[in-house]
Amino acid sequence: MSDERRTFHESWYRVADVRPRLRSAVQTYRQHFRGRRWHVVRDPSNHRYFRLDAAAYHFVSLLDGRRSVADAWRICVELFGDAAPTQAEAINVLGQLHRGNLLQSDLPSDAASMFEHQRSDVRRRIGGVLSNLLFIRVPLFNPDALLGRWEWLGGLMFRPVTMVAWLLLMIAAGVCLLGRAGEFASGVSGVIAPENLFLLYVGFVLIKIVHEFGHAFATKHLGRRTGSGGVVPTLGVTLMVFTPMPYVDASSAWAFRSKWHRALVGAAGMYAELAVAAGAAIVWANTSPGLVNAMAYNLVFVAGFSTVLFNANPLLKFDGYYILSDLCEVPNLANRSRDLIKSLLKRYVLRVPRVPAPAVHGAERWWLPVYGVAATVYRIGITAGIILFIVDKFFLVGILLAISGVVAGLVLPCSRLLRYLAADSELSRGRRRACVTVAMIATIALLGVGVIPVPASGRSEGLIEPAHIQWIFAETDGFIGDVLVNSGVVVQSGEELLAANNFELETKRTRLIAQRRIAELERDRARMGETALAQSLSDRIQALDEQIARMDRRREALRVRAPASGWWIAPEFDRLSGAFVERGQRLGMVADIERLFVRAVANQRLGPRLESEVGLGAPVQVRVRGRPDLRLLGTLREVLPAGSDQLPSAALGYLGGGFTPVAGDDATGTTSTEPFFEVHVDLDDANIDAVGLCSGQRVVVRFELPRSPLLTQAWRGLRQLVQRRFQV
Repeated sequence: MSDERRTFHESWYRVADVRPRLRSAVQTYRQHFRGRRWHVVRDPSNHRYFRLDAAAYHFVSLLDGRRSVADAWRICVELFGDAAPTQAEAINVLGQLHRGNLLQSDLPSDAASMFEHQRSDVRRRIGGVLSNLLFIRVPLFNPDALLGRWEWLGGLMFRPVTMVAWLLLMIAAGVCLLGRAGEFASGVSGVIAPENLFLLYVGFVLIKIVHEFGHAFATKHLGRRTGSGGVVPTLGVTLMVFTPMPYVDASSAWAFRSKWHRALVGAAGMYAELAVAAGAAIVWANTSPGLVNAMAYNLVFVAGFSTVLFNANPLLKFDGYYILSDLCEVPNLANRSRDLIKSLLKRYVLRVPRVPAPAVHGAERWWLPVYGVAATVYRIGITAGIILFIVDKFFLVGILLAISGVVAGLVLPCSRLLRYLAADSELSRGRRRACVTVAMIATIALLGVGVIPVPASGRSEGLIEPAHIQWIFAETDGFIGDVLVNSGVVVQSGEELLAANNFELETKRTRLIAQRRIAELERDRARMGETALAQSLSDRIQALDEQIARMDRRREALRVRAPASGWWIAPEFDRLSGAFVERGQRLGMVADIERLFVRAVANQRLGPRLESEVGLGAPVQVRVRGRPDLRLLGTLREVLPAGSDQLPSAALGYLGGGFTPVAGDDATGTTSTEPFFEVHVDLDDANIDAVGLCSGQRVVVRFELPRSPLLTQAWRGLRQLVQRRFQV
């Protein structure tokens, strides 16, 4: 045997004299991985599968009820040499078959207790509890006979003509979506709106039904075609985060000899649901708003969301994981990556001598550990997101799930590590060194996380705006006649920009002048002898003069002049000529763009800390969106109190590509979901001249916060999260 694989095991005496055999109903199928022959052992009563290599299968096949375990193992050693299973591996194989109810034997009490101890492993039970709480499966009936009658659909799915039609359908749907990409993206914010939740759920169920039956028909068709069974024993309901969803048991595909057939079964669900989603995309792009249009949009959204985050993602144990495992010919990909990581830690960190190394080939030595770490991080993130979602809907259940997650992901692994350091026989010669190493690593980690302060920063998004802006409004009603200055031109204070006409005003002024002339003539005649009448007419003339003066001021107001020097900017310049404007209507602005500042929005987590922890006058960094290589300097000028929910521009909200969440019922995209702090940052003049900033550009402002340990930062973030979600 290899030095890294210990030939003997201290518990061998418990099973050496046992004479087990496989149950008569057990079925076996041959498979080949990388030129090696493997055997899949299947129990048709419970549809459980176990994969054994040639040496392990030969060891199991020697167990006929008359030959003892020790005799079978000795024969394997003589036949296979170093490739034969060690005593530990033989015990592990027997334990797996015993737990799967594939062995028939009267076990002595000590051997049975050893296998039962493996079966009741604490971590597996607690992890299973957490998993079952999030994904509870309720079997309903056996659909195998029904699928057998409609098995021809599975054959139809994978005909070349059907696949070409599927590809053309994908291309057509892609063209439709690209043509209305902006409209499709703007509708995402309304998917979780209360009035859309029912359609979203119906779409999810329809997509999942198509998805699961895609797996079922592919399994049935390929199973019959290859003679490998293709049994689909269960159709049921999965309570995924307490939401009913259909599922089928297509595990019989594991017995298929061809890896391409197994991968095809794994991809069949996505293949079917993407066809439905593509058809829905075409319907959505060619229908007007209404029930059909909304249903089609939800189908496209659900198929894309579930495919990218879950089904096609190999980091979770869904379709993508099994496809990757089959195509790479790495059975039990997740377990092997975990075992390799453990082996590397034991060998290079704990310095355990003669650590059994999992069999790996070539590049697997580096990509399996990377995969294991990435899958763990992604699974933690997805689980945390699901728990937060449940906390929003069912507070008590969410808290229980969070506690279970902490126990399963942190407490139990730590307890297993302590138990391993205290009692495992692998450390019999280096236990003290391993304990010291782990203690040093734990101390360094605690110091790094909980004691040593590290830099902290906050970011907010904003717009470049002129420091001095004077808006120009119409002071009276009228029709724009002459546009004297084009938009985007530098003007001087008092320079005439627009000239408007108001014919009603001119008519009233002419009438008043005529009335004044008549009053003057009547007054002159009254002075000949009617003094009282002359005085009354003089008062009337004075009143008419005041009205004429008001008319003159309104006439002058029709000639729009620049209130200050700067750039004349009229957003609707092309529509001004000949347009009717009402009093108070905004016409444009005169801005001093030589002096610019940043108008940013800070959320409730960052805003309250800026004035107290960063301080007014503190230096900040500014980066232009789309030009990350440019770093500008600025100064924090002021922080306006929170309370506003109207963004300065739609460009800062989700619909405009910004960071700020906006209300789903606001078509303008300027109403934020929570109040924000408005922050003003002055830019250095040297930066403006060197970079050539323009008003309206989006920027990201970085504020340097006081240093603090990572644990302190995480605790603050958790408290702010709870306060924001539950308004406490």
